[in-house]
Amino acid sequence: MRKPLLILVCIVALFSIATVKPQDTKTTKIIQQYLKMPHPEDASFNEARIARMEVLAGLEAMPDDAAGAIGRVLSEVKNPRQRAELAETLGRYSHTKESAALLFKLLKDSDENVRGQAIHGLRMMARRTNRAGGKRTQRGSDFAPRVEGLVPYLISAVSDKAEINRVSALYALADTREQPAVLELRNRLSDTSERVRFYAACFLTEYQDATGLSEMRKALARLRRIVPEDNLNYDHYVQVEMLLASFERITGKSFGRIPMNPLLGSNTRQIQRTEKHYKVLLDTWAEWWAWEPKDEKK
Repeated sequence: MRKPLLILVCIVALFSIATVKPQDTKTTKIIQQYLKMPHPEDASFNEARIARMEVLAGLEAMPDDAAGAIGRVLSEVKNPRQRAELAETLGRYSHTKESAALLFKLLKDSDENVRGQAIHGLRMMARRTNRAGGKRTQRGSDFAPRVEGLVPYLISAVSDKAEINRVSALYALADTREQPAVLELRNRLSDTSERVRFYAACFLTEYQDATGLSEMRKALARLRRIVPEDNLNYDHYVQVEMLLASFERITGKSFGRIPMNPLLGSNTRQIQRTEKHYKVLLDTWAEWWAWEPKDEKK
């Protein structure tokens, strides 16, 4: 009796080996090689990270198999930096339903950066538009998302406890161009974070929705109070650009060209000129909003 049983076991084993695709073996080797690489805790971006991401780039040629290879090890990966880089890899190279499901699970990860990478990956799969810069200039026409049906995932991400991740989820929702996304953007106008409320209000203007106008006018007053001596950062200029463009979208008015974020250019002498230009535009909009309600009463 034992001999037939042994023969059956051997047949099953041989069949299992025969059904393993060469791609599966290759993706597994890539993941194993990656997991053996050093992940120093003292730096988030360095030569070691570049080397690691170059190894994971080998999965680009096998997007359908990448999710399976990563999914088989993800639950056992204890290092949050590794989990974040694996999530980043899915967002870059594997735009499939299986990858989206893995990223959705990572939205509940204990590490803020892992959740952030998961949100960004879902954004790349769900978006219908390509917008760039603080003005959110559309590049090309709308297109079909890589993976359908991800808006509910992104809506859940907007409740992330980290402010930066909630803002990232708003970017992702705005890019889906879907009606449920608009409803959630309106909901975020009551978020506890001033920054989240601001971005939600501005993103709504991309749908010609002025529900967040009062929040934008508060932001106008806040941004006008900030001076260069306050050590302005990248996000400040993004907010100024976005606010000015949002006002233009919902009013159809323009008070002049909106300069690009000065920190994105190589000419540091341009920063002071741009700051002055921004101030003129902000002051002009403040004067217009102060006058506009009185005009409506006439």
